[in-house]
Amino acid sequence: PGPMTALETSSGDDDEWVTVQADPNEQPQASRERPALPAVAGTPFQLIRQFFEIQEKRAVLYSRFKDGFAKHVDGVMDGGKYHELCVETTIAMSRCSLNAIAIEEELLKQGKETPAACIRVAQIGEKTKLHMTCTLQVLKKRNLENRWSWQQEGTDSVTSDAMALLEIREAGFANAAAPAPSVAKPSFANGNFRKKCEEHPNQSAEMCSCQEAALASEPTQADFEGAVREATQTLEDAVIGINDALEELRYELEDEEDGE
Repeated sequence: PGPMTALETSSGDDDEWVTVQADPNEQPQASRERPALPAVAGTPFQLIRQFFEIQEKRAVLYSRFKDGFAKHVDGVMDGGKYHELCVETTIAMSRCSLNAIAIEEELLKQGKETPAACIRVAQIGEKTKLHMTCTLQVLKKRNLENRWSWQQEGTDSVTSDAMALLEIREAGFANAAAPAPSVAKPSFANGNFRKKCEEHPNQSAEMCSCQEAALASEPTQADFEGAVREATQTLEDAVIGINDALEELRYELEDEEDGE
C-alpha cells in the first residue's frame, strides 16, 4: 500500500489492519483546551437560522470530501492532493463545529434550552458521522488494494456484494443535512483483531517471522465484513439522530418566527 493519508494516520499500535485519523476531540476534556469561540449574536430565530446555514456548509464539505475520495481511489487525484483535501476538510469541519457551539451557548444565555439541546445532539452526531465516514473510506481503500490472502483465493464475491450494498446505503444518507451521537470507536478501528503467533506469544504478529503469524495479522473475511456492517450501522444511526434533532429544531424555528 502507498503512504498513509490523513485519514489513515496510525495510532501507534503495532498491527492494526485499519486505522483512522486521530481525532483531537476524542481526548478527555480535561486534557485539552477548547479554541476560542467566534462571536455570534442575534435573536433566537436568527441564531437557529445560522445553525441551519452551518449544516448546509457541512453538506457541501461532505460532498466534496466524498468526490475527492472517489477520484483518489480511481487514480485521478494523487495522494498529495488527497491529503490536502483531508486537511482542508478537517479545518473547515472544525470551524463549523466551533460556530455551532457558539450558537448553542448563546441560545443558553438567552434561556432557550430546547433549541440549544437540539444543536448539542446534532453536534455529537456530527462527530460520529465524520469518524465513521473516514473509517468507511479506509475500509474501502483496504479492500480495493486486494492484498489479503482470502482475496487472492477467489472468495471475495461476498465482500464485493457487501461493498456494493454499502454504496447503496450510503446514497441514502448522502443528502442528510448532517448527523448525531458521540465518539463511538468500533472494535475494528481499535485494533481488536491483532493476533499472536502461538510459537512466539510475547511477540506481535508483525514482528514475528512465522508465516502463520504473518497471515494471522490480517483480518479474516468475516472480520472485514463485520467491520463494514458495524461502521455502516453506526453512521446510519448517527444520521437518523441528527435528522431527528433537526426536525425538532425546525419546529423551534417556526415558533420563534411567530414570536418575531
